Formats: sequence, structure tokens, C-alpha cells
Amino acid sequence: MMKKAGTFLIVSAISLLFVLSGCAGNQASVSSSPSVSPALSSVSPSDPSQKVFTLTDLAKYNGQNGNPAYVAVSGVVYDVTNAKNWVNGTHNGHSAGQDLTKAIKQSPHGTSILSGLPVVGKLQ
Repeated sequence: MMKKAGTFLIVSAISLLFVLSGCAGNQASVSSSPSVSPALSSVSPSDPSQKVFTLTDLAKYNGQNGNPAYVAVSGVVYDVTNAKNWVNGTHNGHSAGQDLTKAIKQSPHGTSILSGLPVVGKLQ
């Protein structure tokens, strides 16, 4: 019985090595594929912080009708949905869903207020 168990373990280990080496080979061929754009390869669909927004995309995130509230500042898109001074997508006359770079630089708090906000992407 002990000899059969040992043989089974050896066969299992060898099989596992073949499977792992096959997977590693597939990953290498996918990552070196010339059809993948370097700019797009850095954007991971499962990583929301890497989402790329256009101004049109950003406008959808205005904090109205159940939508989250996002603002862009210096090319970075922040989620202000749960920020205490943003109510229903507005703050001191400014609306979410826009690039507020100029407005925030002229505000009393400046860009320091952004440090505690979640980053959700980049503005194109």
C-alpha cells in the first residue's frame, strides 16, 4: 500500500509540473503579444483606479439619480460621492462630473483636500 501511495504522489507531482509549465508558457506568449497596446495593457478592467475617462464619460458621474459623484483635478479622477461637503453632486456651486482643476486651485483649501479621496481613474 505504501509503494502505491508513493507512486501516486510522484505521478501527481510530475503532472502538476507539466500543468504549471504549460500555464507559464501561455502567460509568456500572451504578455509578449504585439497586438496588445502598451497604453491599454496598463489599464486593468478589474482595477477601477486605472479607468480612463473622457469628459463625456465623466459627465455621467454627476451624483444625480443614484450615480456616483466624480470630479477630475489635474488629470486624476476622484470619487466625491461620500465626501461630507459634496451633497447630491454639488459643492459650493460646483457640480460633479466635471474637470475642476481651475476651480480647486482657486479654492481656499486648494488641492490638499484631495488627499483623502478615493482615486477612481484618469482623465484623458
